[in-house]
Amino acid sequence: MSVNQSEKPEINSCRRWTICTVLLTAAIFIAIASATIYKDPFYHYHGPLPQYNYPQLEYPDSNERYLNDGITRNFSYEGIITGTSMAENFKASEAEALFGVNFIKVPYSGASFKELNDNLVRAYGAGKQIKYIIRPLDYGYMVSDKDKYDETFDYPLYLYNDNPFDDISYVLNKSILLKETIPVTKAPDGMGSSVDFDSYGEWNSYYSGQFGANYVLPTYRLKDTPDPAQPFTKEDQELLLGNLRQNVTALAAEHPETTFYLFFTPYSIGYWDFLNNTGKLGWQFEMERISIEELLQYPNIRLYSFSDDFEIICDLDNYKDYLHYGEWINSRILEQMKEEKHLLTKDNYQDYLQTIQAFYTSYDYASLHN
Repeated sequence: MSVNQSEKPEINSCRRWTICTVLLTAAIFIAIASATIYKDPFYHYHGPLPQYNYPQLEYPDSNERYLNDGITRNFSYEGIITGTSMAENFKASEAEALFGVNFIKVPYSGASFKELNDNLVRAYGAGKQIKYIIRPLDYGYMVSDKDKYDETFDYPLYLYNDNPFDDISYVLNKSILLKETIPVTKAPDGMGSSVDFDSYGEWNSYYSGQFGANYVLPTYRLKDTPDPAQPFTKEDQELLLGNLRQNVTALAAEHPETTFYLFFTPYSIGYWDFLNNTGKLGWQFEMERISIEELLQYPNIRLYSFSDDFEIICDLDNYKDYLHYGEWINSRILEQMKEEKHLLTKDNYQDYLQTIQAFYTSYDYASLHN
């Protein structure tokens, strides 16, 4: 069927409009993507451009899980501070002064051992020559599924793989464009800024003035009738060793050139009060014994515990709740690790276990609540 000649201009006009619309849309998409790729606020493709200022969000809006992979792969460093909220108040500058190398800090609030280990694997995969890794071993995450990720946190998987096709979630993301890309602006003097690894992720200033017994004691509840002693079961041991071997010691075995500074997190006396009330003091001591004996098999792991630093543990002014210590404790941990204080060895760990067992089984926990 032939097309009426009078209809041809209308058809041609429709085609031109369609083509122009497609081209304009493509141009807009390309412009948006190019801006995000060029400025790269999450350092996914490259490190920070020296002439730009990269705004840093403060706690509780720190977007660690969006930034950390890019920092790990695209910054220059020889040392890494990583960990959960127990590591967020470390200052990279203090570690640099003590250990003599350039540090980044890539904490993940609430992270499992697997999440932390996966990030470290990415660092080595990017060809980084890492001399030191400083990392807490949170008591609360040790007896856990070795493949566990905490699903309560927003996790941008498109930033954590090598698949370029799902980067569309990054480069064509309206929220990222408006809240992250556009705020990256040129520095007037040409000397831009990116991540301050002293303040990045830190929460201490957010809770300023909220430390001490009045804040700590309400964060845990005790049963009127304490539980009987809970055994450390075979299943507990399998979970613990599986977690340690996959997410801690495998990396140490693979990279003997790196010294791993690991430490058990010094929770407050309130934590031990809670363990005593729930019948888990003996469980805790057995968990530590097995962990220590596993970790001390690796010569490049330097393992510390500050649970026998009773001056810290029993002073609730050091804590904002029954687990989280203030930034001055992070500074003290760095200093004491460098000085090899509270270092656990094959020769002294039995004495350490006897010391903490004697102290925490005989402590007058009732005095905390008077």
